[in-house]
Amino acid sequence: MSYRSRADIRQFDWVLLVTVVAILAFDLVVLYSAGHTTGSEANYHMRQLAWCAIGFGALLVALALPARYLDGLSIPIYVVSLLLLLYLMFRPGGGAERWIALGPLRLQPSEASKIALVLMLARVLSDRGKIRIGIRWLFLPGIIAALPFLLVLKQPDLGTSLVFGAIILPMLYWAGLPARLILLAVSPVVGMVASASLFAWIAFLVVLFVLLVVSRASAFFLFIALGINMAVGVASPILWNRLHDYQKARILTFLDPGHDPLGAGYQIIQSAVAVGSGGFGGKGFLQGTQKGLSFLPEQHTDFIFSVVGEEFGFVGCGALLFLYAVMLLRMLLIAMRARNAFASLMAIGFFSYLGFQVMVNVGMTVGLVPVTGLPLPLLSYGGSSLTTSLFAIGAVLGVGLRRSRY
Repeated sequence: MSYRSRADIRQFDWVLLVTVVAILAFDLVVLYSAGHTTGSEANYHMRQLAWCAIGFGALLVALALPARYLDGLSIPIYVVSLLLLLYLMFRPGGGAERWIALGPLRLQPSEASKIALVLMLARVLSDRGKIRIGIRWLFLPGIIAALPFLLVLKQPDLGTSLVFGAIILPMLYWAGLPARLILLAVSPVVGMVASASLFAWIAFLVVLFVLLVVSRASAFFLFIALGINMAVGVASPILWNRLHDYQKARILTFLDPGHDPLGAGYQIIQSAVAVGSGGFGGKGFLQGTQKGLSFLPEQHTDFIFSVVGEEFGFVGCGALLFLYAVMLLRMLLIAMRARNAFASLMAIGFFSYLGFQVMVNVGMTVGLVPVTGLPLPLLSYGGSSLTTSLFAIGAVLGVGLRRSRY
């Protein structure tokens, strides 16, 4: 079929763009505050402003490229991202360093690999046509997602590697994967967590059995699903022993932050104190004491939401989360309205990865999920994260601008 890539400015999603600009403006204000602590000042906001300019350049590039060009570029982009991750692993000094220095700039290949994975999966899944996706169709997408997952996990960077799972599952569902197969893919992870308690693990297996029966799964599928989850539960102690010490500490701290208040639990405790002390209206701009006295670690990156909570309170946090909700909703609407399979899948992939990072970062800040090190999109200080996020948003804006088919 022919493809019309002509843009219609009347279809441009100004609400999404204005929302993104509002979040970035809020970001510069918060980073200005985060850089002002007792006895020191850091120009995080000025550096981030420079990255905003670069990021908007990436947004405009993605906006200008029709979906068919991104489709055609998906394979080379994916291959280059894998090569960069391999370079980090095998360069002198090993793979512990997650950045590549290019003069004064430091780039993080794992951020670019999120973009690459979305594009590659959109290409593969859109080629399925009208064939209903089942278990036999999962091999290639699984391999495509597993390669960057394993390379990033090896760095080690567990938080970023989890994003790849958050990308592939919604994209598979959007491409037509039945919900029960999504349940089969997700349940072992939940079962592994539940296996920490024998009672919780048994309760999980019972709930899983009921869900499968209600969904009218076949006896064979029921046997396979329960068998996999029982095997994962039995193997959990082995998997636990293979985790790095810092990963174990993060999980134990999540379950009980007070068990090591001066060590692994320090970040969560100080973050909770900062958010809680802000109350309804906050302490005021530049008035945060947890931030100002440097009690709050990583206040300009991973825990920047804590600064928002302390200085702007419930009102500021609510306003910021409202902006994120609008941004994600507009991205989802564009994915739903797209009439091109690749474009729709690409939009849902970018929606999933940005939405997952917002959910995990905010949850981490208030102690609802373990500390993962994932940045808050558009808000955490960092050029690689900001540039890739704006590129993803630009690509989605481009999808909304061109609602046509291949």
